[in-house]
Amino acid sequence: MVLLLSYDLRGKERPENYEAVATAIKGKAISYRRPLYSQWLVETDESPQVWSDLLSSVADEDDGWLVVRVQPPYQGWLASDVWEWLRPRV
Repeated sequence: MVLLLSYDLRGKERPENYEAVATAIKGKAISYRRPLYSQWLVETDESPQVWSDLLSSVADEDDGWLVVRVQPPYQGWLASDVWEWLRPRV
């Protein structure tokens, strides 16, 4: 399954905060792509709740995030390598 993780580190947007999120995601995903600055596509066997809990472990109380499963139909404008990665996984 592929999940879309989207987040906003509102009050404390420092590089180390984004790095903490990236490290957590990279450590848990089977594979991943980062199509946009605050969005990740992750291949996983884990539920959206597990991923939401992971993000909450590296977030502050004023941050926000959304975790959703990617299923057809979907549409967007992303780099070709992201589409090549995504298509066989959904």
